[in-house]
Parts: sequence; C-alpha cells; structure tokens
Amino acid sequence: MPIREYDEMPFAEAKARAARHLQDGFGDAVIFHDPQGYWALYYFYWSQTPPPEARPHWMEGPQPTPAFRSPYEMKTWLEENGYESFSNDLD
Repeated sequence: MPIREYDEMPFAEAKARAARHLQDGFGDAVIFHDPQGYWALYYFYWSQTPPPEARPHWMEGPQPTPAFRSPYEMKTWLEENGYESFSNDLD
C-alpha cells in the first residue's frame, strides 16, 4: 500500500495488520510494520471501539521501532501543538 494511503486505512484493515494495538479511554492506536518501518494510526473514539470503516484521525511514522505515544498522549500532544481536538462519539 502506498504510504499516502495509510491515512485512509479503515480501522478493521489496520487492526488486521496490527503488530501492536494500544487502547485507553481516549482512543485506539494501531501499530503495524511495512518495509519503511513502523506506523501508528490513531482513532479517537474515547472508550468505544471505532467502527470498522472508521478512518484514522492521525498518522505517525515511519520510524525504526514500534514505540509510539498512547492515544491519550497523542491527543494531548496534538491539542498542545494547536491541532483540532478529535472527539468522535458513536452514541
């Protein structure tokens, strides 16, 4: 898959490719590996599971190790750096 398309990867596909999946009360971070390195896709749906077709709110990578911020840490970093607050709700 071309790199530019990772930011459109649905949650179900990302989760199927996951080398690691981080969840907390702020969202999900799905981490996977390709020839360029490790990538993290962030889905901010609070404590709810993102819908299978959900697109990521934020993408990070590539990097040489699978060490990425938790969803809470990424959401905080984004807000501290002037990005919009992501808060999808399924209810």
